[in-house]
Amino acid sequence: MLYGFAVVAGIFPVGGAYSLGLTPEFSVAFLWDAVSYYWSPFLSLVVVFIGGQAVGMRSMAIYELGGDYVNYARAMGIRDNRITQYIFRNAMLPQITGLALAIGTLVGGALITELVFSYPGVGTLLFNAITQNDYPVIQAVTLIITVAVLVANFLVEIAYGIIDPRIRAASAGEK
Repeated sequence: MLYGFAVVAGIFPVGGAYSLGLTPEFSVAFLWDAVSYYWSPFLSLVVVFIGGQAVGMRSMAIYELGGDYVNYARAMGIRDNRITQYIFRNAMLPQITGLALAIGTLVGGALITELVFSYPGVGTLLFNAITQNDYPVIQAVTLIITVAVLVANFLVEIAYGIIDPRIRAASAGEK
């Protein structure tokens, strides 16, 4: 992606976080320049991440096709569009869990991506701290990643209640 879109096509900048002549400040020109440098590493992470999510969603949808509720719905004459909604709603739940847990993996991928694109970020900070044996920074970055994964998992638990009505009914029955 770096060679094709940055070197050959010239669509994205080759590396860095902003143009060399700019001073980091809170202005429209600087923010626009920083966003143009951000797209290339971001898209490379998203392309890899979306591929894994798509394969997982496909396998979960195929698994749900064999469910008893699908056969029952077809026997009752429910339209295929409606059955597809049920299938995707049930197949989506494990994908949401995987999405939250993938934040830690995404940071590991970001480390490599930041090194390839020469983008200064948390991954580069962690890599530099490891190479320099800077233990407080390593601990701080690890703590931040851990808290991010825990917060993401907490938000997933809240999203489960919104997405799946069975979870709301189960929690209402416990009161």
